Amino acid sequence: MKLYALSDVHLRYEVNRQLLQGITPHPHDWLILCGDVGETTDHLQFALDTLAPKFAKLLWVPGNHELWTMTSQEKDGPRGVAQYEQ
Repeated sequence: MKLYALSDVHLRYEVNRQLLQGITPHPHDWLILCGDVGETTDHLQFALDTLAPKFAKLLWVPGNHELWTMTSQEKDGPRGVAQYEQ
């Protein structure tokens, strides 16, 4: 078993979403998906849906973009712990 880590994928960019989809499956290995996956819950869900089937175990650690960065449509939304719990 190997342990991989990936961070700062910033999925608001199409090229990064395409690269994430192209990651080779590692069915016996674990992946730590570190912070700054994206700015929206849709970005995070895309990453989890894309990567979970490719690894034996996927661990996610939120970063400042997941907890504090808001899109223009979410400027009054939850932040910090409230955003994490959502």
